[in-house]
Amino acid sequence: MIRLMYSGVSGMRSHQVRMDIIGNNISNENTTAYKSTRADFKDTLYQAIGASGNAKGACQVGTGVGIAGITSNFDQGPLQPTGRKLDLAIKGSGFFGALDTYGNLKFTRDGAFFFDKAGYLLNASGLNVVDADGEAIIIEDLHDRKKVEISENGEIFKSEFDLGTGETEYTTLGQIGLFNFQNVPGLSKTGDNLFLENDNTGERTSNAEGPDGFGTIYSGYLEAANLDLIGELSNLIATQRGYQANAKAFMTADEVLQETIQLKR
Repeated sequence: MIRLMYSGVSGMRSHQVRMDIIGNNISNENTTAYKSTRADFKDTLYQAIGASGNAKGACQVGTGVGIAGITSNFDQGPLQPTGRKLDLAIKGSGFFGALDTYGNLKFTRDGAFFFDKAGYLLNASGLNVVDADGEAIIIEDLHDRKKVEISENGEIFKSEFDLGTGETEYTTLGQIGLFNFQNVPGLSKTGDNLFLENDNTGERTSNAEGPDGFGTIYSGYLEAANLDLIGELSNLIATQRGYQANAKAFMTADEVLQETIQLKR
């Protein structure tokens, strides 16, 4: 019965973690470019009873359940039109780069950008957006920011109509960096819609080597969360039922123990 109690406790703990993850997903339903996560379960160690432990004669009893891992879903989210030129969405597998306050390069799919008064291109959290070489993008001496446009490959340019020639002139001002990784699911979430590379992400590449493999940038759009709300609510109900079942198993073990204790009276 003691083993049943510990198994029930492990089930309640694991289902509580899963409910926490589902709740976080639901709360980020309207977070720009949010990537949903899920908890994967695993059975824990088995104990051999009533036998020597060899493969043919062992009777094995499980000791509960644990969390095998928490994985992120990097599937493409739907693109939502905003009409704002500096709102950028990537259709494909690339990431924008941003420098945090300590100069560390982090990565994001959130393309809600703006210029500060010095001409630096910043993301929604106020971090410097970088080019393909990891350098902060700055557009100096640009008096009319409304003329800035972004091409599909991340090129920043301004367009001006020349009354003398009757033609529109285009001037390149810089290029937004796009990055990709050998193993994208290995990225770690750090909050603020940012990801951090680590040993599990493998080799990092950038669009400095060419435009292929990073996706297409759509100006005037933002990527929505890749969240299936109905599926998350269904998972929440199933997880709640799992928690209740494990709680019932714990209570049953407690009742049996109480009956056993009463036998000697």
